[in-house]
Amino acid sequence: MPTTKQIAEEISILMPVIARRILLKAFQTINITQTQIFTIMTLSERSPCQLNELRKKLQISAPTVTGIVDRLEKLGHVRRIHDKNDRRVINVDLTAKGKMIARKLKKTVKEKWQELLLKLPKKDQENYVNILRKIQRGIQ
Repeated sequence: MPTTKQIAEEISILMPVIARRILLKAFQTINITQTQIFTIMTLSERSPCQLNELRKKLQISAPTVTGIVDRLEKLGHVRRIHDKNDRRVINVDLTAKGKMIARKLKKTVKEKWQELLLKLPKKDQENYVNILRKIQRGIQ
């Protein structure tokens, strides 16, 4: 029986490969960087979002998030909104174009997952999603 350390090592190899294969198709359909895609997807979960909160969610520095938002704004995917109560606070919101990209990405990823899950028995599918839920609760 493998140890937790051995299992963790194997997962650390498998998960990036799985993620790349699932996301590769999504990335190929949209001509923006992976970091920009992660930013759009983060904003699609909660938008508008304060610039500082976005930085924390993406776990990147303030100058880096500013540069990403600058580029996404130039592409027409996001817009900055100054807070009505405090002009120093800047919120970032997806534009219609940004929302369309988020929907397209989610659809592509969902279709790829469905394709992969159909290769597994129903019970394995259910076990897999239950384990992922437990892992997600553990990292929040």
